[in-house]
Amino acid sequence: MNKKRHHYVPRAYLRPFCDGQGRLRVYRKDEPEKIICQSPDNFGFHKYYYSQPSEDGGRDNCLEDLFSKLESKWPPLVDGLRRGDDIGDSESLGVLLDFIALQRARVPAARDMIERIRAEQVMSTTRVMDASGLLPPKPPGHGDILDHLEVAIDPHQSLLEMKPLMDGIDRVFSEIGLGALHNKTDIPLLTSDNPVIWFDPSVPETEMRPYVWRPGTPLVFIFPVAPDCVIYGHSSMREQFAIHGFGYGDLSSSESVEMMNRQICRFAYEAVFAQKSGQEALICEHAGVSPVLQTSRLPGAQGEVLLFSNVFGPRTRKPKWAD
Repeated sequence: MNKKRHHYVPRAYLRPFCDGQGRLRVYRKDEPEKIICQSPDNFGFHKYYYSQPSEDGGRDNCLEDLFSKLESKWPPLVDGLRRGDDIGDSESLGVLLDFIALQRARVPAARDMIERIRAEQVMSTTRVMDASGLLPPKPPGHGDILDHLEVAIDPHQSLLEMKPLMDGIDRVFSEIGLGALHNKTDIPLLTSDNPVIWFDPSVPETEMRPYVWRPGTPLVFIFPVAPDCVIYGHSSMREQFAIHGFGYGDLSSSESVEMMNRQICRFAYEAVFAQKSGQEALICEHAGVSPVLQTSRLPGAQGEVLLFSNVFGPRTRKPKWAD
């Protein structure tokens, strides 16, 4: 079957955040005041997002098929997490970690970043070639033409980088202990189209950068599972996790839930999801920023050196690749 809709936010992941009618409240960051209530089937997908070119000139959907197999294991695992079941066996914990790692690498927040890095590298090479006289003369009156070029990158390139991104989150897992917290407050947890979160809590929030952490500093990890359950990790829990394994706790502090929801809104790329109304002010407050790529250019011996970093800032339009 030729599957067109490739969900980068799995429907199986979003269903616990739906209301009693099976609908999700969607807040797009571009229009946060406009609330869209719909089924997870109708959101969080792009056509052929994980397809690869096949030898016969068609589309190979093997990645989408592989992801679907992992997604099918998520609902029973979520039920167990919400009940407080022991998931210490290697298979259950492996499914949890694999699902989270894949969710970090498969979303537009990550893939757009990779494609923007590739575009910056292409432009850097072009500028070096131009300075060396290796390009044709510029058209009369268009000496700054390179400043107005847009570079589109084949999305297949970001598919190839998903494995290194997943390896990166494995290194994060090695630095923290993990457990599940059951939300006992009357504030439901939110989630987003970019639900994997980690940051250095020792940095003031106004200076915090997404997915930036230095050895020797504390590390916080957040992954919402349902309005009443969240996977939480911290570097201070590492030894306890090594001895006792995955555990459970109660989340009884409204301030802690508000902190998590604030970070969920900040780390959201294009949309925040909620089970019910009541947190519109928080969502709107952080609608103007998302995790985006920042590029710095320094002079080098052979032209320029590019430095890339993750920051919170406004999203910009990505040039579309024409198949």
